[in-house]
Amino acid sequence: MTAEQVPNLSQIGPLLRQAQRHSARAFAAALQPLGIEGRHYGVLFHLDLYGPLSQRRLMDLTGDDRSAMVRTIDDLERLGLAIRRPDPADRRAHAVDLTDAGHQLRAKAGAIAEEVAAAILGVFTPAERATLFDLLERFAAPPAPLRPGEPAERFPQ
Repeated sequence: MTAEQVPNLSQIGPLLRQAQRHSARAFAAALQPLGIEGRHYGVLFHLDLYGPLSQRRLMDLTGDDRSAMVRTIDDLERLGLAIRRPDPADRRAHAVDLTDAGHQLRAKAGAIAEEVAAAILGVFTPAERATLFDLLERFAAPPAPLRPGEPAERFPQ
């Protein structure tokens, strides 16, 4: 696109969705030999990064709803990759943690994620990749926390 061309901004949603579907399909195929799916990897990734987390926090981090998260954690427990333990800070809640096998599989899946990303992003130069990451991180960043008294809806409808 040249500087004179103005992008059709209404394309952003479909383009992001198409990019997500393309990368998710490639990642799912690459994870198949490990016996997990992308949803499992997302939980393994966050548990490896942050340590034990509540199911609620995992839902916030992955964007999954309650029933999807329960199913994913049940799968990970059945595979011996994660375990639910009582949360020492809240006896009504449980924290989800990785087992040793979960840490090992996360490392293997992480290497696969790097390979898939390198293949998908191979169409870009290193400078273009850096720009893409910068733009996506800014785009995906959560909004600043609300200040007291500030309305929850910041964006006009």
